[in-house]
Amino acid sequence: MLPFVSSMRMPDFTATDAMVCALMTTSRAPRLTRLPILTLSLALPFALACAPKPVPTETPEEPAAAPEAEASADAPVGGSIEAALAGAHRSEGNRARDGQRHPMETLTFFGLTPEMTVVELWPGGGWYTQVLAGTVYGSGKLITTNFDVNASTDPQDYRVRVGTAFAEMLKSSPIYEGVETVVVSDPNNLTLAPEGTVDMVLTFRNSHGWIEDGTATAIYTAAFTALRPGGVLGVVQHRAKADDDRDPKVIADSGYVREDYLIETIEAVGFKLEEKSEINANPNDTKDYEKGVWTLPPNYRLKDVDRGKYEAIGESDRMTLRFVKPAAG
Repeated sequence: MLPFVSSMRMPDFTATDAMVCALMTTSRAPRLTRLPILTLSLALPFALACAPKPVPTETPEEPAAAPEAEASADAPVGGSIEAALAGAHRSEGNRARDGQRHPMETLTFFGLTPEMTVVELWPGGGWYTQVLAGTVYGSGKLITTNFDVNASTDPQDYRVRVGTAFAEMLKSSPIYEGVETVVVSDPNNLTLAPEGTVDMVLTFRNSHGWIEDGTATAIYTAAFTALRPGGVLGVVQHRAKADDDRDPKVIADSGYVREDYLIETIEAVGFKLEEKSEINANPNDTKDYEKGVWTLPPNYRLKDVDRGKYEAIGESDRMTLRFVKPAAG
């Protein structure tokens, strides 16, 4: 906005993001240089049978309605980020968030191009999946993760609900026909793609859940393995106060992560941070809410309580980080 199993906390899902978690890979991403990069080494603490059910981080939204055949035929379907953003496959609810999520600027900063092989980790309800699938349609490849919908017989189990909804979204438009899905049951044994075959790995507002569950290193190691030398890891994450000296797991429970801690964690697996951007910064975010980051739009965890106040603040303050996998040698 998937892959891990019951013991892991769900990725941060925003209004349109609550359907499922996905992954993507890139085969020919432009080479980015310098700064430490991080790898993913997924570690799932408990076995499926005994692991606690994942806790949803945001309120799921209804899947976007399937586009009408006539509209989708006329709409631009790939070849550029701009064309993907204008595609008929995107829901109006998702379009409404563009002004606060800056997808054009964010994906341009990461260096996304249509011919790449891209992996999206924990895509939630597919907010960014809709944009990524449209961008690489016909030229590149998108790989996403998803939950194992057979992990539970309870239809209300978060993995089942979100995983099923995401799978249904992927059937709603021809633009998703080439999307590959990696079903994640155990983050400790996660393979996103053959080693060194992906150009870009992206994750949006998920790192707090992985840090809280102790799986961040494993997941970022998996990303590192899948990427080719020179490949890019793009990360967007709710940013905690720089002087918050509490345990990182405690901070992560509110949905936020200290920027320096996340960079250190990712670089520890081999990545080099190449560049940061303030594209998704929000100085109005005070980061001290009763219900954590989900107090803010689009979740409004407090419902109508002070809704106008939180609407005025807008979505969270977010770090936007570009890492690169160093070339061998």
